Amino acid sequence: MELRPQFEAFLRDIRPSERNKEEWKRGSNTLRYRLLQDTDLSPLITNTFLQGSVRRSTAVRPTGGKRSDVDVVIVTRIDHNAEAPAVAMKRFEPFLDRFYKGKWIRQDRSFGIELSYVDLDLVVTALPTEPDVRADLEKLYRSNAVTTDESIEERNDWVLNKDWDPARQNGGLPTLAEDRSLGSKNDPLMLPDRILSNWGPTHPLAQIQWAAAKNRACNGHYVNVVRAIKWWRHEHSDALPKYPKGYPLEHIIGHVLPDDIKSVPEGVTKAFEGIRDQFGFEARSGKVPVLADHGVPSHNVLKRITAADFAAFHTEASKAADLARRAIDEVDRDTSGSLWQELLGTCFPLPGPGGGDRSRGFTPPVAPAKPRQSERFA
Repeated sequence: MELRPQFEAFLRDIRPSERNKEEWKRGSNTLRYRLLQDTDLSPLITNTFLQGSVRRSTAVRPTGGKRSDVDVVIVTRIDHNAEAPAVAMKRFEPFLDRFYKGKWIRQDRSFGIELSYVDLDLVVTALPTEPDVRADLEKLYRSNAVTTDESIEERNDWVLNKDWDPARQNGGLPTLAEDRSLGSKNDPLMLPDRILSNWGPTHPLAQIQWAAAKNRACNGHYVNVVRAIKWWRHEHSDALPKYPKGYPLEHIIGHVLPDDIKSVPEGVTKAFEGIRDQFGFEARSGKVPVLADHGVPSHNVLKRITAADFAAFHTEASKAADLARRAIDEVDRDTSGSLWQELLGTCFPLPGPGGGDRSRGFTPPVAPAKPRQSERFA
């Protein structure tokens, strides 16, 4: 059984809370405001925007005393052909000392900022240097579509379009079709790598764009399938290898999940079965699949995962596929609930008397009908 009422309760429990959302918006918006007001840095900055699981609506609530975390990208006019990554990143250290002294650390490709209520990851990037490309991209990166702090779940009409307007229905656009007039928007930004001492391409907006389109293609269920499987990973961490997790896990789910799923339990089942069936050869052969990044196709998202870790992950995902299939095919609600709870943990509530999916026959009402209260976008 799909047990949709139980899945709705489960998803409410594992989503970031309203307090979590307020914390990451407060922390990130304060950082972004300070950057744009800084007299030394602001002339270099085209704009800033949010990326990561928060922006893509695939984050789950923090556990184990951890704080919410959010990524802030700075789009700069630094000439990456002339300036070394270490020099470019050094520009931001006086700013960090002024506002976040003792709270920041330099990482390989970003700065980590630890506050009492949120963790921020500050990512420095540079625009392409070709004048025409840069001019087009600056228009895009200054648009509402890029600067919004609303997630793709909060705005299911979001598209990567410089004319998208959050104040208007459907973003003010006649359709959700992509605007192809700015071909240069497909050009990636350049990201400094301190360890490699060079710049490499990155395109976080393309990842957000892909996730938004996939979520619409899956009737709004994609982001919740990702959340559910991330929670499965949390609940079964003792049996799973350290990797894949985070975005690589999310990318795997998006790769195997078919479009037009009708519910989260269907999507969870088909995602696990897709992992089992599509990657069985690689797991048995001691290989790791090659999955191209949505924004930079030359990047393999699974590059840093070892063959041993992927094989171990595939074994556990295959077990999860069998368990999910048993749960969704089970006709007894109590048995089905126990199977789903075995898969997803105790946050998944067991059905009470009369709970579970509706039967196919007529069931007399037990109380006066009430209008259904649903979320704006599931």
